[in-house]
Amino acid sequence: MLYWYEALLLYIVYIMAPSSGIDPSCECVVFQSLGLSHGHFHSPNYPNRYRPGLHCILYTFIGDMNEIVEIKFLNMDLKKPETRLAFPIGTETGCSDRIRIYKNLDRPEVNEDSRYEDEVCGTLADMDEKKFFSSGRALILEFHTDPNSMESHSGFKGVFTFLEKSSFKTDGILQYGTQCTYDIQSTYNHTSGKFFSPRYPQKYPQSSNCRYIFMGQESEKVKVIFRIIRLPKHISSCDNSEDVIKVYDGANDSAKLIKQFCDTHNHEEIYSSGPYMYVEFMSDDFHEKQGFAAEFQFVDASWTDPISSPSDGESVRISGPEIMEKCNESFVSKPNKKSGTILSPNHPRVYQPGIICQYEFEAAAQERIQLKISKLDLYYSGGDPYDPYGCSHQDSLTVFIYIDNKEVKLIEFCGRQATHPLMSNGPRMKVVFKSESSQKDSNSGFQLDYSFRTDFGVQSDGEQDDRKVCTFIFRSTLHTHGFFTSPNYGGQYPRGTECHYIFYGKDNERVEIEFLHFDVDGIIPRCDDKTDSDSVSFSNFLNTVDRKLPKYCGQRPSYPSVTSEAAFFRVTFRSNAMYDANGFKANFRFIKDVVEQDTPSTTFPNPEPIGSGARLINGNHSLIAIATLIYICLSVIPTAFDV
Repeated sequence: MLYWYEALLLYIVYIMAPSSGIDPSCECVVFQSLGLSHGHFHSPNYPNRYRPGLHCILYTFIGDMNEIVEIKFLNMDLKKPETRLAFPIGTETGCSDRIRIYKNLDRPEVNEDSRYEDEVCGTLADMDEKKFFSSGRALILEFHTDPNSMESHSGFKGVFTFLEKSSFKTDGILQYGTQCTYDIQSTYNHTSGKFFSPRYPQKYPQSSNCRYIFMGQESEKVKVIFRIIRLPKHISSCDNSEDVIKVYDGANDSAKLIKQFCDTHNHEEIYSSGPYMYVEFMSDDFHEKQGFAAEFQFVDASWTDPISSPSDGESVRISGPEIMEKCNESFVSKPNKKSGTILSPNHPRVYQPGIICQYEFEAAAQERIQLKISKLDLYYSGGDPYDPYGCSHQDSLTVFIYIDNKEVKLIEFCGRQATHPLMSNGPRMKVVFKSESSQKDSNSGFQLDYSFRTDFGVQSDGEQDDRKVCTFIFRSTLHTHGFFTSPNYGGQYPRGTECHYIFYGKDNERVEIEFLHFDVDGIIPRCDDKTDSDSVSFSNFLNTVDRKLPKYCGQRPSYPSVTSEAAFFRVTFRSNAMYDANGFKANFRFIKDVVEQDTPSTTFPNPEPIGSGARLINGNHSLIAIATLIYICLSVIPTAFDV
C-alpha cells in the first residue's frame, strides 16, 4: 500500500521536475492499488471522439510493493497505422495516434530516456496482444494523438488489476549460475506447486534455455498440468520449432520424449512412468510470447487417471431440424412462467461445430430479465480457458441489451471463464451462442438460468413499493436495522436504472447508513452527469435534492457513514447507459436522536487524487499550487491517500 507521504512525493516529483518527464505539459492520471484491487480506464471523452493534438497523457498504475500490474484493453479505436512507406519520421510502427506501454520500470515515472516496450494503435483486431503485465509494481501508458488528424475515432477502454507477484513464482530451487533451471524435489511438505516460463506473465526473454527437473520418491510419479501454453504459431511439426517445450520421462534429456509443445495449448496433462520428469524450454532470439504456466504434483505410483465412460466423451448428434428448433427460441413472461433453464444443443454431451443459436427474452410491465450462467464449458483454442485472452474467433456466448431501441452488446463469455448474474435495462434481452467450425474436445456447452423479476434483483430488509418500481421502504417500526443493495447485487448493476431507498423513523430517531462494499462507476469527487458518472446520492427531503450532501461514486473499500438530520432519509442510486460496476451493499440502522444538530453529522471524504476515478495533474503547476497541494495533503491526513 502506498502511504500518503509517498504519494505526495510522487506528485511533487511530477510537478516540480518537468525536465525529468517525457514532456512538462504531460497530464498524469494515477491509479493506485487498494490491495489487489481493479478498475477501468479510458481515453478522454470515451466513447465519443477524442480530440486531435493530445500531446501526451500518462496513465500511471502503482501497485503495492508485492504486486504487479495487469492491463487489458476491451475496446480500441485509434487511427490505423500508416503503410510502412508512409511512416512518419521517428516512428517505428506508423502509429500517429498511439499508446506507448512502459512495463519494465524501476520507479513509477518516465523521462526522455525511458524505453517503452510496446506501442499500439488501430483496433483490437490489429493487436497481437490485448493484455500487458508489468515486471514490477508500476506500469505507465502514454497516449498521444496527431494534431493534424481529421478522422473521428472513439479511443480506448480497458481494465486494470493489481496481482500478487508471488503468484508467479516457481516452486523450486534455482540452480546456481543459471537463468531458469530448477530442481523440484518431493518432500513430506512439498508435493505440489507451480512453475512458469521466465518472466511470466510477461513475455519470456530471447534465447531462453530452461530446465525443470522433478525428483520424486521411489513410490511416486510426476503429474504435470500445463494450464496455458502460448508460444509462436508453427504450421509444421514442433520438431522444426525454435520455441518449444519438451517433456522427458526421466531425469534428463536422454530419457524417452513423452511430448513436445509449440503454438498455443490449454490444459495439457502429462504423467511420468516413474519418480522423475525432465521439462525443457527453449526459445530463439525473436518472436517471444507469454510462455507457459503449469502445475505439478507428486502422486502415488499406483494412482491412475480416472477413465471416463465411453458415453461421456461420445458425441451423440441431433438431427438438423431438431437442433434448429431447440437452438432458436423466444421466452415471453407469462403469469405461470417466470423462470426456466436453457441448455446448449446436445447438452451434456459435446455440442456441434458450426452452429449459431439465438435466444430472445421479453419481460412484462416493470419486470427485468436476470440471467445466470450456471455452467460454461466452451471450446477455447486461444490460451487458458479459465482466463480467456479474448473471445474473437472462439466459441462464445454473447449477451445483448437494448438502449433507445438499438441493440448493444453487454458482455461476451468464452472458455470456462467465471461468470456473474446479468440484468437487462428494460423489457428485452438477447443471448447468442456461436460455435465455430473447429472440432470440439469434450466440451459440454452451457446451462443458462433465466428469470423475470419485479424486484430488480435488490436484496434488502425493506418492502418494495406496491407499484413494483425500484423503490424500497424501510420503517423502524418493522426493522430497527438491516441491509440493502444495488440492483442485481452479486453481479453488475443494470444500465439506465434509478432506485430509491426511503427510510421512515420515529420522531426521536435518525437514520445511519454504512457501506460495507462500494463499487459504483464514476469520477471522484464530482460524480455527476458531466463526468458520465453513476452515483449514490442522499437527501433529507422526499422529492428535492439536498445540496448539502455530496454524491458518492468510484471504488473504495468503504465510505464514511452518513447520518440523516431527522427521522426521514432518502438514498438514490442512478446508473447511466455507458458503464457497469459491481454496485454496493450497505447497512442501515435507526438511532436515537439524543443531541440536536443544525447540520448533518456526516463526514465526507475529501476529493481523491487517485483511485478508480483518477485525477489529472498538469506538469506546469506553479510553486503556489505545490504548496496548496502539500497543505491539502497535510490537512486531510490520513484519508487523502489512505486508499
